Amino acid sequence: MAISNLWKTATFLALAGLQTPALAADPVADPAPPPSQIIEDRWSFKITPYLWMATMGGRTASGDSFEMPFHQVFDNLSFALMTSIAAEKGRFGIYSDLIYLNLQGSDSATGNIVGNPVTLNLDATIQGFITTNALGYRVIDTQSTKISGYGGFRYFWMDVDLDFTLGGFRASANSQGSVIDGVVGLRGETKLSDRWALTYLGDIGTGQSEVTWQAFGGLGYAFDSFDMFAGYRAMKWQFDNTARLNDFYTHGPVIGARFRF
Repeated sequence: MAISNLWKTATFLALAGLQTPALAADPVADPAPPPSQIIEDRWSFKITPYLWMATMGGRTASGDSFEMPFHQVFDNLSFALMTSIAAEKGRFGIYSDLIYLNLQGSDSATGNIVGNPVTLNLDATIQGFITTNALGYRVIDTQSTKISGYGGFRYFWMDVDLDFTLGGFRASANSQGSVIDGVVGLRGETKLSDRWALTYLGDIGTGQSEVTWQAFGGLGYAFDSFDMFAGYRAMKWQFDNTARLNDFYTHGPVIGARFRF
């Protein structure tokens, strides 16, 4: 019987109980330089839709591991929302990032039970939501480099539904869980020219998770009213000894655009 990786992942997560969990968010540092180096005494806003082409994986407390590459995530993707919002005034900033994914898939296999052919039908749905929200203050402000320290919280929720039929037998299982953690970190950008800039972000935290962290690095290009960027992002959770899920991670390339108002 050949069963898809969506099923393997969903089964691992359902059995893990998700008492303290998967799916991966903020990129993220502002992915491209501002149009000017002048700190203005007014609020400015930036909205950044992006695509995170992430691989997901993890390990249960019993030592079993699971992983779903991005192409398999994409094949089973039903709906996705990924965006960051920033509001800044002078050295102060408010940052919010959110990711929602809905994965749905089905599979079937045929086997023999006591010499009789029986078909096994499987349906799986995995929903995941991650949001990071923080307040920041610019601690380095030079002509070429701007870096802000920030503090806030990260919330991670996942729900897994499994339905299967074997002949005339039907059964289902559901598992969901969430964790919330305080995080602190740095986010910044370094101009390479009037148009090009390096952007980067890193944070670490704890709370209901034993530890959570994320890192992002990318290259941005500024147009007159918006920026384009590409980079790489990774995020991970490590859960405590009482959790059935030992850790969860997600990482992969990121591309997107930032619109300035």
